[in-house]
Amino acid sequence: MKRIIILIFFIPLIGISQSSNSPSKAELAKIYSQAIADFIKAVNENHQTSFDTLFFGKHVYGQPDDFPNIELPEAIENTQIRLITPEDGLIKQQARKSLVYINMIGWVEQKQAEFIFVTFSNGGEHQYDYFIDYIYIAERKSWKVEKGRFEYYLYKNKP
Repeated sequence: MKRIIILIFFIPLIGISQSSNSPSKAELAKIYSQAIADFIKAVNENHQTSFDTLFFGKHVYGQPDDFPNIELPEAIENTQIRLITPEDGLIKQQARKSLVYINMIGWVEQKQAEFIFVTFSNGGEHQYDYFIDYIYIAERKSWKVEKGRFEYYLYKNKP
C-alpha cells in the first residue's frame, strides 16, 4: 500500500520536472538560422554592408546562454557561416583584421525568442550589438520579428 501511495505521489512530479517547452535541436537550428538571416539583412540595410563569411563563436561554458549544439547551414543569405571556438576567433581576428566575428547569445522559449549579436572586427575591436526579439505565431508555426535595434559605442580603444 505504501508503494502505491509513493508512486501516486512521485509519478506526477517526474512529469512536472520534464519540460515539454524546450525546443528540439531542429527547432533551435531553424530560429537561429532565421535570426542570423535577419541580422545579415539588418546590417545590409542599415550599414550598406554585406559579408562573404561570418564567424560565430561557439561558446560553451555551462551557462544558460551557451551556443546550442546545433548544425547551421553552410550559407545563410549568400554568406558563409562558420562556427569556431572563441579562442580560435581571437587568433583569427589578430591574423586578419577584416574578419567579422560574432558572439551570438540567444534565449528561445515556447512563445518568444531573443538574440544579441555582439559584433567584432578590425582585429577584435567591438563594433556594435544587434538585439532582435521574436514572437511565435502558432497559427503559422513560424517566428515573427517583434523588434530589432542596433546599439553603438562611442568609445574607442586608445593605445
